[in-house]
Parts: sequence; structure tokens; C-alpha cells
Amino acid sequence: MTDISPAEKASIEALEATRSCIDNNECFRLEAGAGAGKTYSLIESIRYLIAHRADELLRYEQRIACITYTNVAKDEIKQRTDNHPVIIAETIHGFSWSLLSSHQDKLRDLIPGLSDKWKGRIEEAGGIRGQIVKYELGFPSINESEITLHHDDIVALMSQMLSYKKFQNLVKSKFPIIFIDEYQDTDKTLAESILTNLIDNDSGILIGLFGDHWQKIYGSSACGLITSNEDKIKEIGKKANFRSDKNIVKCLNQMRPDLPQFESEPLSQGVIKVFHTNNWKGTRQDGAHWKGDLPSEFSKLYLEKTRKLMISDGWDFSSENTKVLFLTNNLIAE
Repeated sequence: MTDISPAEKASIEALEATRSCIDNNECFRLEAGAGAGKTYSLIESIRYLIAHRADELLRYEQRIACITYTNVAKDEIKQRTDNHPVIIAETIHGFSWSLLSSHQDKLRDLIPGLSDKWKGRIEEAGGIRGQIVKYELGFPSINESEITLHHDDIVALMSQMLSYKKFQNLVKSKFPIIFIDEYQDTDKTLAESILTNLIDNDSGILIGLFGDHWQKIYGSSACGLITSNEDKIKEIGKKANFRSDKNIVKCLNQMRPDLPQFESEPLSQGVIKVFHTNNWKGTRQDGAHWKGDLPSEFSKLYLEKTRKLMISDGWDFSSENTKVLFLTNNLIAE
């Protein structure tokens, strides 16, 4: 038997745990840190379901839903699962609207409570009188014949509708299995509704969460880590890192001991040095994308100082031997 790397072994163990949850219809959360191969695990889990459940589900006109947060991710899932008819890959808005759109009367009842802005729009339009509720371009409006919803309205309405048992049963009848990619970026209110109404209350729907709460990108509106107070979510840590050198993985494990990772090349050599400006006493920048950064003139100063320290330590900065990566564009532009 060919030897496998520690990362490969950890990946196999995580996939086996995921498949066990699928076989037992047990909701789970696969926590996969940077470089772990989260998308691979998602696709392999979908393929496992296709192999073992597709015929049964299609016979009963049911589908497996895979919810994503970008059209790029949606298209990738479709492509990597060969556009199999049992798989419905959709954005959260597209998926939600596919379930909401047929409930016109209930939507008209709920819309006035969405916000004060909606109350104002409705009053200006002379009230709701049976207009058709639509969701197309995401521009909110109301006139004599139709009501068009904003993107945020879809999420809010889905969160509310999931509290109704009849709607829960509809979701289950159509999508008995739902995977959520990059779960940590789910809207807080919607995540709480899914947890309360589909997971903790034993709805029978298999919910699979794939992501990493350390990689949340949508700020305070996103849910981050999803856990069940009722112990209804099986927690699976994918302890692999195929992207980084052994020494980087070792450093990351010190920063995040709750999800230790294993490297793909255990014999690799290298050294990690961290240069920081934590002791700088001046006023740092404030802004949505650069809060806490040094002012640009000091960034350049510290960058040059770091370069000199590394050169004195024997570092070769020629383009053939060194690649320099920046998290922001301001230093690149300068």
C-alpha cells in the first residue's frame, strides 16, 4: 500500500465521518480551515449522494439542494457534478425564492412588517390589493399591479416562513437534503431560523454545513460559527492542509489549537519569521478595509526596514528566488 501524507490521512477521515452522517441522516458541520480542501469535501459528499441516493430521490421528484453565496461557486458545483439532475445548486436568494414565490398571499401579509421603508412605499401606493409579488433585479417597489422585492427582503421572508410547519414540510418534500457552502457567511437571522426550525426541532431534513468560521467575510451581518444547543449538529474537523509548508502549518496550529492541521509534506524544511508593528505608538488608519493599518508613509518605512533585516540575514530578494505577497493594494500602487 502506498504511503499517504498526514494531510491525506486527515482528509480521508473527515470524508468518512461526513459519509457516516449522510448514511444516518444526521446534520453535520464540516469545519475546514484554509488549505484543507473544503470544496473537495463538498463535491465528494455530493457525488456520494448521487451514487447512493439519486435514483430514489428522482423517483419521488426530490432534489439535493446546494446553497452557495456566489454565482461562480454555483456554476463550479454544477460543472464538477456534471450537471446531475438530482443536484440543485443555487445562491441563497435563488433557492429561497424558488420556495417562496408560490406563497403569494402569505408574502403580501408579511411584506408590511419588513421595514419602515416598506410601510412608506405601501402607503404611497395606496396599500396592498392583491398585487403579484416578484423578485427579479432586486429593486424594491410597489405599484398597482406588482410588488418587487429587494435581495435582503428575500432572506428576511425566508427566515420568517421557515417558522411555519406547513412551509417546513414543503421544504422537506422538495429538498430532504440541503448543503450550505461557506455556511459562516449566512445571514444571522436566517442561520438562526435554519437552526431552530430545521435542525434543533428534528425536521428530518439533512442539513450539511461546509465552511470555516474563521473565514467569515460579510462582517457583523454574517452568522459565523453555527452550533446546536440541542447537540443536533455533528461537528467534523477537517485536519488537513494541502496548501502550506510544514512550518507554516505548525505556526497556524499555535494560532488555532482547536482545529489542528496536518501537512502534506512532513519532510519539508524551512523557517518562519514574523515581523510586526504592534509596538508602534502612532495613530493608525480607520476605515472599512484598512482599519488598524499603519499610515502609508510608515508602511513603506517598515517594509523597507524589514527588507534590510532579511537581506542582512542572507535573504535573496531576486525575482527568481522570492515572491512578495501583499494583503492590500496600497503598497503595490506605491
